[in-house]
Amino acid sequence: MGDRANFGFRDGENTIFLYGHWAGYQMLAQLANAVNEAEPRWSDNGYAVRIAVSHLVGDQWTEKTGWGLYVNQIADNEHHVPIVDFQNRTFALYEHNRTWDNTKIKFLADNPKFTMPLDEFVAKYQKVLAP
Repeated sequence: MGDRANFGFRDGENTIFLYGHWAGYQMLAQLANAVNEAEPRWSDNGYAVRIAVSHLVGDQWTEKTGWGLYVNQIADNEHHVPIVDFQNRTFALYEHNRTWDNTKIKFLADNPKFTMPLDEFVAKYQKVLAP
């Protein structure tokens, strides 16, 4: 049971994935809010990723379950996979079934469902969410 989702943060040839066991609900709004919080550091990938991940995990950092970090692979998944690229200021959404090969990253001709500039993603998906 769960609502498993993965959030990707691309850094050149590598992608860091944040896995959330219960993160699927309003995942794009949650991600847009987290990316917006990182906006002052979008030009510094390490800081931007840390800020976004921190906002997604919230107050659950000390929990033994619920969240995980992976490099170049995803964990269990039930949703499309969003990828944020702070360096290129883009957001892309990938199919969760066809795009991933046995949880290893395999972008099929790097063909996402859609891409958009990062600021447009934030403007479109950011919502005021209840705590």
